[in-house]
Amino acid sequence: MCKRIRKKAPAPQPPVPVTEPEMVEKEIMPFVLRHEDEIISYIRDKAVKETMKSLAPLLEKLEEAVKQHEAAPVPVAAPPPPETPVMNYEEQLKKLQEASTAKVKEKELKIMERMNKLNTRLGNIKP
Repeated sequence: MCKRIRKKAPAPQPPVPVTEPEMVEKEIMPFVLRHEDEIISYIRDKAVKETMKSLAPLLEKLEEAVKQHEAAPVPVAAPPPPETPVMNYEEQLKKLQEASTAKVKEKELKIMERMNKLNTRLGNIKP
């Protein structure tokens, strides 16, 4: 029988660097500096296009929602129930003044009661 002879695989060679820093500085950087505005506008255009692609479905949904909202009938506001009488400014002002004077009177009564209690306590204290 024949023995198979195995061939040795070639030894892996380290990758050769494509660009050296000196080469980048000499060849690429002047090009970049000369065409900086064009590169910036190209990148901006690409970014805007990609953003619009991602926003397109959301914009379509928003347009559909607006169309549905416009197509829906707007309910007519019902007039207020007759239970609440319509007041003019003077009547409202009078009611507010009456309510505030009532609150002030209640507070005055509470203060008078406290003063009476304090007077009785002070009267009970023997010198």
